[in-house]
Amino acid sequence: MKICLSISIRATVISLLVTSLLYSQNFNHIDVRLNSLKSKYYTSLNDLHKDLIYADYSKSEKVYAIAKYITENISYAERARSPLNTIRSKQGVCQDYSELFIALCKLSNIKNYYVTGDGRNNVRDIGFYNSNHAWNVVEIDGELQIYDLTWAAGTYDESSKKFTKKFKQEYFNANPEVFINDHYPDDPKWQLLDNPITITEYISKPVYSPEIKNLSLKEGIFIGNDLKISFASNYDFESASLFRWPLNQYGTTSGIEIPLTKNGSNYSLNYYEKIPGVYKYEFVFWPRNKQHDRNFENLSTKTTYNYSSSTIELKLITSNYDIPKPDEFDKYDPWGLIESYHYIFHKLDTSFFNSINSKKILDVAELNNANHLSESLKHWIGDYRNFYTKLSGDSIKYTINNFDVILLKNQNGYEFKEIKKRVLKKGSYGYLVKQLQKLFSLEQSGFFDLMLENKIKEFQKNNNIISDGIVGIKTYKYLNL
Repeated sequence: MKICLSISIRATVISLLVTSLLYSQNFNHIDVRLNSLKSKYYTSLNDLHKDLIYADYSKSEKVYAIAKYITENISYAERARSPLNTIRSKQGVCQDYSELFIALCKLSNIKNYYVTGDGRNNVRDIGFYNSNHAWNVVEIDGELQIYDLTWAAGTYDESSKKFTKKFKQEYFNANPEVFINDHYPDDPKWQLLDNPITITEYISKPVYSPEIKNLSLKEGIFIGNDLKISFASNYDFESASLFRWPLNQYGTTSGIEIPLTKNGSNYSLNYYEKIPGVYKYEFVFWPRNKQHDRNFENLSTKTTYNYSSSTIELKLITSNYDIPKPDEFDKYDPWGLIESYHYIFHKLDTSFFNSINSKKILDVAELNNANHLSESLKHWIGDYRNFYTKLSGDSIKYTINNFDVILLKNQNGYEFKEIKKRVLKKGSYGYLVKQLQKLFSLEQSGFFDLMLENKIKEFQKNNNIISDGIVGIKTYKYLNL
């Protein structure tokens, strides 16, 4: 299980009406008690549990007391690796929040299930599946309830590595219909929906704030220049701004105010993209209650608002866009080279490959795994999730879909070494997973699920390979993939 790299960092206004309906019980008496425990440090789970739970508490009160203590006292930071270490250090990642929650519930004889899956909170996540998160499903008097204590605890800024405590009640006994917008469990049964959605439907959604309702935009990757959006909301939005970045650029950008039409609780907007490209779009909607000093480029007024904005995020590919050949590159800059190699293997451009490598080849398609990588990039729009990773020595690798492009540094800068297929296991997503599903006559969802894992285990057993369901070098070889 990978460490959760991010907790929701989008500024959103959460519908207090919805959460109050979902969590209508009054737990003020528990909050008062929890305040008295803030300064205490524990070295035993049993001691903490004794202080948290009164004998006359109902199961709902017990779960609330445990969950609220964790969100108030544990900060998102380094992996603690055990519930005891989590309470001692008062820090951890999503796994630690979930495991501590389970351990304390167990002491109260309450069933608490550990759930893994994808937690998405950024436009970068659209079109991708990444089993990078953990949360819980708790059984209270026969009812299953969803809790994400990590996201309930506060916000984490990846760039500054700073965690800010800010309790978000909507992640306590979360509404499954809303929760599925940004959480997809590896095992679909934990969706807790009457009509579960597919992983393709999930990753294809735009990212938007929960107060945005009936959004007309169904696909998070929009192909075209003329974008029209409508939605409903109980919030009184006064204006809208667009923030846009070329897909592989990061940092800050200026906002452009765009017309927002309102008719009762219904809103609509239009925007036409004139410049060919692939973009990250973030539409920001500003509530009417304002103060002073909002400062964006091309805005005629300067105002700020006393509570946060709502957003819709998507990726837009203009109709006339084609992956461009890089005009320039620095062979000593590993970050910058990723676009060059993305172009080379998307187009199988041998001449461009030879221009940036001292070792010349006759045909880039003859490189091991080059054709597989090229095929995987046919519908890939160039959003590089992890950029590059340093390996032993002076090697680096770029992760693109289910492949690693390895570069080795020499006197000429970074040059191509090899393309390696990534190790695949349950929770993986991408092109090679689809190829595995095709080999075993399964639905080609691209998601490595339990069904595929069982097929792999059976294949490994029949070929006298360790039957662990993990596809590595030896299993790839026997599969002839």
